[in-house]
Amino acid sequence: MRAHVSIDQPNVVEYDKYPYLTDLLPDEIRQEMKQAPIRSADDLIALYEWFIDRWNGACDGRLRCAVSCSAPQRVTTDYLARLNDLSREHGLAYYIHVLETKLQRVLGREKYGKSLVRYLHDQGVLNERCNIIHSIWVDDDDIRLLAESGCTVAHQPLCNMKIGSGVMPFRRLRDHNIPICLGSDESNTDDSANMWTVAKAAGLIHKLSDPEYRNWPKAPEILHCLIGGAARAMQLTGQVGMLKAGYEADLILLDLNTLNFTPLNDLRRQLVYCEDGTSVEMTMVAGNIVYRDGKLLTVNEEAIKAEVRELMATYGKEIDAISDSAARLEPYYREMYLRAAAQNVDMNRWVG
Repeated sequence: MRAHVSIDQPNVVEYDKYPYLTDLLPDEIRQEMKQAPIRSADDLIALYEWFIDRWNGACDGRLRCAVSCSAPQRVTTDYLARLNDLSREHGLAYYIHVLETKLQRVLGREKYGKSLVRYLHDQGVLNERCNIIHSIWVDDDDIRLLAESGCTVAHQPLCNMKIGSGVMPFRRLRDHNIPICLGSDESNTDDSANMWTVAKAAGLIHKLSDPEYRNWPKAPEILHCLIGGAARAMQLTGQVGMLKAGYEADLILLDLNTLNFTPLNDLRRQLVYCEDGTSVEMTMVAGNIVYRDGKLLTVNEEAIKAEVRELMATYGKEIDAISDSAARLEPYYREMYLRAAAQNVDMNRWVG
C-alpha cells in the first residue's frame, strides 16, 4: 500500500482535555487520572525521531511518516510546537483533529479564551502541512484562518454521523478555496473504512443541512475531494491522483458491466452514489498489481483473519474491563456533555 503513518499520543492529564470535568469528578477518580503515567515531550520526540529514521521513505517511498498531536487540547504547548518543528524539518504532514464537537468549541472558550483554530494559529502551528480533521464547529474567523494557512481539511462524514458530532459546513469551506479530502477516521467511528461509502455520505449529508440546493455538493466535487484532496493531504500533489506521465501508477480498475453502472448514464455520479467497491477488478500501487479478481495478492487474508479471531479471545477480557471503567466514568462525562450541549456558541451544526 501507499500510506502516511503517525504516532498519536496525548501527553496531558485526562481531565485537562475537557471543559468542566475537573470540577465534576470525585477526588478519588481525579487522583487516579493524575497518577496515570504520561510520556514527556522529550520521550515522545525521541520516539518520533526513531520512527522517522526507520520508516520515512521506506518501501521505495510508498511509506512515509507524518506527525500528529491527536488534537491540540490533548498535548502540551511545547510538544505541539516541537511536532511542528519535525514536520517542517522533514516535510511531513501534520494531522490534527480540530473542532469535531460542540464540546470542543466550549472547551476552547473555557480553557484558552479562543477557538482551537485560533489557538493553533497563535501557536504558529497552522500551516500548509496541516491536515485539519473534522472542522465542524468552526465560525467565520476560523474559516478565514484555515483558508489563509493553506491547510487541508479532512471531512469525515460517516464518523461525524455515527458519534453525533454534527455536519461540517462544506460549502462555506469550498467557497473559501480550502482544500478538502475525505476520510473515515478510526475504525470505531466508521467501522467499514470503505471510502466508496464515505464519498456517498459526503455527497448526501449536506443536503439535510441547507435548503438551498445550489449549495449541495456535486459529484465532481466529491470525486475531487476523494482523489485530488487526498493527494494534497498526503503532501503528494503532482505525484499521485492523476493519469499523467510522471505520476505514480496508483490505479483502480472497475468493471462497468456491474449493476452499479448499468445502464451507464453519468460516470461521475455513479462513482459517487452507486459504487460500493464491488465493481473493483484490479488495484495497482506504484505500478504493482496488489489486488485482482477479488483477491489480495500481497498478503494472506485468511491467515490475518484467523489471527484476529485468535487475538479477540484475549482482547475480550480487556474490553470487559474497559467497559466497566467506562460505566464508572459515564455519569460525570454525561454531565459534562449535557452542560456543554446547553451552551450558546452562536452556531448550530446539528440537523433539525
